[in-house]
Amino acid sequence: MATENGEPSRSRVGYIWSQELQDVSDDLPSNIGRSSMVHALIKALDLLDDETEDGDVNNGEDRNKARIVPPDEELGTEQCLLKYHDQSYIDALKKYRASSPPSYDPTAPRDTSSTSAPPAKRARTKGPNLQEYRDMDEYNLSHDNPPFPKLPRYITLIAAATSTACRMLVQDEVDFVVCWDGGRHHAKKSEAGGFCYINDLVLGLLLLSREGKITLPPDQHVKGKPKKRPPRILYLDLDLHYSDGVSSAFHSTREYPDPMPETKPPKPPSVMTFSIHHLATGFYPPFTPWAELTNPWLPTPFSLSIPLRAYPSSKTYKTIWEGCVEPIVKEWDPDYVVLQMGSDGLPEDRVGQFGNWSVEEEGGMRWCIDRVKKWGKKTCITGGGGYNHPNTARTWATITSSLLDRPINGETPIPHHEHFEEYAHSFTMEVPQGHMEDQNTEKYLNKACEDFGYIATRIKDIVASSLR
Repeated sequence: MATENGEPSRSRVGYIWSQELQDVSDDLPSNIGRSSMVHALIKALDLLDDETEDGDVNNGEDRNKARIVPPDEELGTEQCLLKYHDQSYIDALKKYRASSPPSYDPTAPRDTSSTSAPPAKRARTKGPNLQEYRDMDEYNLSHDNPPFPKLPRYITLIAAATSTACRMLVQDEVDFVVCWDGGRHHAKKSEAGGFCYINDLVLGLLLLSREGKITLPPDQHVKGKPKKRPPRILYLDLDLHYSDGVSSAFHSTREYPDPMPETKPPKPPSVMTFSIHHLATGFYPPFTPWAELTNPWLPTPFSLSIPLRAYPSSKTYKTIWEGCVEPIVKEWDPDYVVLQMGSDGLPEDRVGQFGNWSVEEEGGMRWCIDRVKKWGKKTCITGGGGYNHPNTARTWATITSSLLDRPINGETPIPHHEHFEEYAHSFTMEVPQGHMEDQNTEKYLNKACEDFGYIATRIKDIVASSLR
């Protein structure tokens, strides 16, 4: 896109934030205090701007900034949550509990030689009694997913945050919208999992499916009345962990012949899920066949998966991106993209542990974002995993700056702000490179690219059949 004088136009970037959203996200047991670190750094880098009363932004400054938008709580009501989650589960999440959560940090390394719980990051009072534990475990609300006092408000605001972001895309208010507190891709219909209590991503994707219908060209209108088609949506998950919650929610059982029939071809689903993740015995989530490398001859090629072996480098991500992601995007030609950018695939993440990705290298996280920008699609970008909080803040700030065409690099100094001392010892934006050997072989990556090249041709046939 270009302005009237021929200069490239600035991307319109929305930024989902409110003080209460930050506060409740700070209390998430797996990421205590992370939200404050992320938002404070992005604010300190002068990347955010509130809209003034007269509608002008940036206060006359010649720099693009993201517009802060609070979550619309009307999109986080119980009625909204029930568009995916079960009533009994929502009741359990909202139930008042007189006692406090289990007294441990669920992301702390486990000491298998001790029977005592790992030390808490934050002091807590006594935990739930036995009957309360039994009630919680029905929905996996203990151990790694302990209830916490602000959980009822948390699920409302997280669901509202990502759905607000998706509605902004539908209403053409932004080109990109960021929701760093969202991205809880493990939560199931009636079960918490992987530090996720509510699946804000599923709710946002459902909203896009309902509200994001695409008006067809005038020559395809019926008796002068506009005709619409369902949107094509790409959910792309780059978290180190498999997107089991989202992928299972949208897994289609409809079969698509190869080649497609000329008459009455089956319509494609609105949502394609695509997860690139680490997969190994004992690595979360528990094994499911859908997390394996997608078989190109499967009858339903819309739940895509590329498992990576330990310590995937930026070179591996570049190969996968160019040989697998780009061909799929070209043929699916999505109207909307929802991108989950968990940062637990970076080195030194205390939960990911098998990550070796980078931020700045070719094939790194910023490189991927720059490729997404070139697609020219309405895109929502969420957070997700990321348990080295300073590195997560650095990474998501870098991505935000890239969306605004205000790139920063590893040498950029951390501005003085309330979390400045937590960026010792470098006090720069650099996320250190990993040094582990990438266990993804050229043979394996070539096979993945070959398989996904064939899947792309199938998707091209399916999309073309739907437009006939």
